[in-house]
Amino acid sequence: MLIQKTELPRGGMIACQGIAGAYSEITAKHLFPEGTFLYFKNFRAVARAVSEGMCHFGVLPIENNTYGSVREVYKVIGEENVSIVRGFTLRIEHVLLAKAGTKLADVTEIISHEQALGQCAEFLHSLGDKVQVHACLNTAVAARTVAASDNPSLAAISSPDCAELYGLEILKRRIADSSDNYTRFICVAKEAVLYPGANRICLVLTLPHRPGSLAHILSSFADAGINLLKIESAPIPGKDFEFRFFIDLEASLADEASAKVLREVEEICPEFRVLGNFTEEL
Repeated sequence: MLIQKTELPRGGMIACQGIAGAYSEITAKHLFPEGTFLYFKNFRAVARAVSEGMCHFGVLPIENNTYGSVREVYKVIGEENVSIVRGFTLRIEHVLLAKAGTKLADVTEIISHEQALGQCAEFLHSLGDKVQVHACLNTAVAARTVAASDNPSLAAISSPDCAELYGLEILKRRIADSSDNYTRFICVAKEAVLYPGANRICLVLTLPHRPGSLAHILSSFADAGINLLKIESAPIPGKDFEFRFFIDLEASLADEASAKVLREVEEICPEFRVLGNFTEEL
């Protein structure tokens, strides 16, 4: 059942992946300036903390404008019992952090989350083969690992906030491939809530095994004047070369014409779920 409320709360118990200083926490503080934040090891744990009632909301990264989708998050929201209630786009500033006294020429190993490493691929390539690159759970975890390490040649790609948090120095700023580096985050809740101004719908569905089934569904949206914002596919575990589709539409469930089209599409699809109807904040 869809619940209508007037505004997103300013506080509550908020689940974030990683530790203090992570981009998820930075986003959560924008959305919930009076929130209390709990940190979890992975994205699924964030969603389960929400679905099981431990936290009121969870914040998850879903897409970067240069490196693409966070596919694990799509998998999680497709499988866990949570609903998207808000989107937020955060400008990402990656910096290279190391212990005091370390110079860029001293660095032989860099750690960070795989998304951050991908977003800084050109910078990493410029360092040559002498520098090894390793993925870890989170950008803030990378910074904390460097702070705790006895290795003076170890550095982390992280946020500027983590320099002060973990007592590190910034060796180099603006290391992302693009100067306009943004990540979309979603805020999930246990209940499906519709806040005023909601204009983006996220669906997950599977399709009938017949020619043109995807084209037919997309045509249904086009015929109704609904703008398609994004489509993402993900393999279904245990089924060879079968996929779920995540579709973002510019529409609102409060609009009866849009709701009617969704009901018609639901009748066609073996699996169908509205993951949320929400607004995007910049």
